[in-house]
Amino acid sequence: MHFAIRVLLVLGVAAFLLPESGKASVVFKPGKKPEYVGADGVEEELSGDAVDLFQIGQAAEKEGNTKRAIRAYKSLVKRHPKDKVAPNALYRAAQLQEQEHLFFAAADSFSQLVEKYPGSPHFDEAIESQFRIGEIYLNGKKLKFLGIPVASALDRAVTVFANVVRTAPYGKYTARAQFDIGLAREKQGANDAAIQAYQAVVDKFPNEPIAVDAQYQIGYIWFTAAQLGTKDAAAAVNARALTSKFSSTSKQLTHTRSQNSTISRNIIAPRLSTTTR
Repeated sequence: MHFAIRVLLVLGVAAFLLPESGKASVVFKPGKKPEYVGADGVEEELSGDAVDLFQIGQAAEKEGNTKRAIRAYKSLVKRHPKDKVAPNALYRAAQLQEQEHLFFAAADSFSQLVEKYPGSPHFDEAIESQFRIGEIYLNGKKLKFLGIPVASALDRAVTVFANVVRTAPYGKYTARAQFDIGLAREKQGANDAAIQAYQAVVDKFPNEPIAVDAQYQIGYIWFTAAQLGTKDAAAAVNARALTSKFSSTSKQLTHTRSQNSTISRNIIAPRLSTTTR
């Protein structure tokens, strides 16, 4: 009888002392700071100073633990935004997110970099990376892998391109990003928004070769509307006017366009052929 009572007491104490399954716990490792581990076994936001967190990120990368590295770098930026290693940590986190196909999160991190740290040596690379990610969503690439509906992908494309235009208004990719906003809206069937985006290209970047393509797309939208029997009588008139203007402007920009033939062949022409089918 007494033996049975003692057994029950031991079991009761053990149940009280041992961590319950499904609850968070703190893991102590020799020579290391305590780490908080959630119920799903995933470590939460890491603690430590900037140097420690950066080293944790680098060590995690070497071990192939990309998710832990991203958490370390993002925690560093959140806790120590003014530290000198913060810009590099944010840029590296963005690169790893893109590597893991977390494209929208990567675009957001790249956008944070150019906004919070405009003096970063990776500013131009961050803008280019955003543009590249925007085109992934625009062109429908890897959407099956991502499991994202087309409409949502195009909205994300617009968001990414809009950030490029906003944060680098005079950059290398700005005019093309503004043009791509028009393409995304046109693919969605939002013709008014598409025309507005294309017109912004013409107004803000009149000397860029892509302005001609923007004028053409505006005319094409109006022409298509007229062909489909729109009740807007002005559509046909606008289409003819834009066609005439497009022809005139094309001649004026022939020389400039030839200097950018590589860009036109590889980027603009395929999109126009796809859009006008």
